[in-house]
Amino acid sequence: MLLIVLALVSGLSFLYYGIGLLRQRAMRNEFERYDLRPGARTLVGVLELLGGAGVLVGLALAPLGALAAAGLCALMVLGLLVRSRLRDSPAQMLPAATLALVNAVLVVLFVAG
Repeated sequence: MLLIVLALVSGLSFLYYGIGLLRQRAMRNEFERYDLRPGARTLVGVLELLGGAGVLVGLALAPLGALAAAGLCALMVLGLLVRSRLRDSPAQMLPAATLALVNAVLVVLFVAG
């Protein structure tokens, strides 16, 4: 049951954020603040979409879910490093930290599954 709940939270969250990064002006503006390479926003958006979908499909194919969750965890750790470099507040880092933790737990649950 925990696996299903966390997979839904992670998968749907990353689908939402991935679409937002690719389409919403406010999220584009936030990403520009990170001062990364021009194509990085698109790459991160696509990775979030693929990872979110992979976690959801992982409910049927556990190895895919484990790989997707590991990738999303790594993506969030990198996001935390970028935010740390910008000296963002803990409140600004909380969503990425939470999603990193959720996906780390998902890796364990998918592998143990």
